[in-house]
Amino acid sequence: MSNPVLNRALNNIEYTPSGVEVPQIATRKMTVEGTMNRTMTLFVVFLVAALVTWQLQLIDFIFPAMIVGLGLALWATFSKKVRVGVLLAYALVQGVFVGGISLIFETVYEGIVMTALSATLITAGIMFVAYRQRWIRVTSKFRQIVTFALLGYMGFAIVNLLVAVFTGNSAYSSSIGWLIALAGVGLASVTLVLDFADIEQAAQAGVDADFEWRLAFGLMVTLIWMYIEILRLLAILRGND
Repeated sequence: MSNPVLNRALNNIEYTPSGVEVPQIATRKMTVEGTMNRTMTLFVVFLVAALVTWQLQLIDFIFPAMIVGLGLALWATFSKKVRVGVLLAYALVQGVFVGGISLIFETVYEGIVMTALSATLITAGIMFVAYRQRWIRVTSKFRQIVTFALLGYMGFAIVNLLVAVFTGNSAYSSSIGWLIALAGVGLASVTLVLDFADIEQAAQAGVDADFEWRLAFGLMVTLIWMYIEILRLLAILRGND
């Protein structure tokens, strides 16, 4: 698995040499439709929180929401039990964080949020079609490549954040910043394809229905990440105009 959230979510699934997933006994099996319904529930909470934050201009809550969101994400990821309340709380605080960040970007670059949102939806739609039509085949080699790329990008993001905090300089503000941001968008896009594959394979394997919430959570994490990366890329490009 390339998405750490989905990887943890499917920790009760064993892998055979052929890559087929064999689940433990499930009393009620998850479905792709059920996972999509859970995803929509989380996104409704997320969008409501984002809109309220935007309308009331609650920018002061961005940093607290980021910290709380990180804690809730770790709790949801590593908890052995599916905690729906934690997932809903995560969607709520992420809505506050993303809504506040979006408001800041919109203040500087008018119209950028709607462009980023549209680009995110279009990109997600294209990747879904690419997966369903098998234009992109999710093989073991493909998973390994994306996983190593994801780990590398995460390492870079941490180092870049530390450098930015202590020196005020960021790789995104350099002449190749747009290339780095573009790489982030690309990586988020291919991670989304693996998320689709993980959900489909988990449903075929007969995983317990409780995993619908975990899988929905992982999918939401990837989509929000993609939106942030696209927002950053657009800001860099408009800043260079």
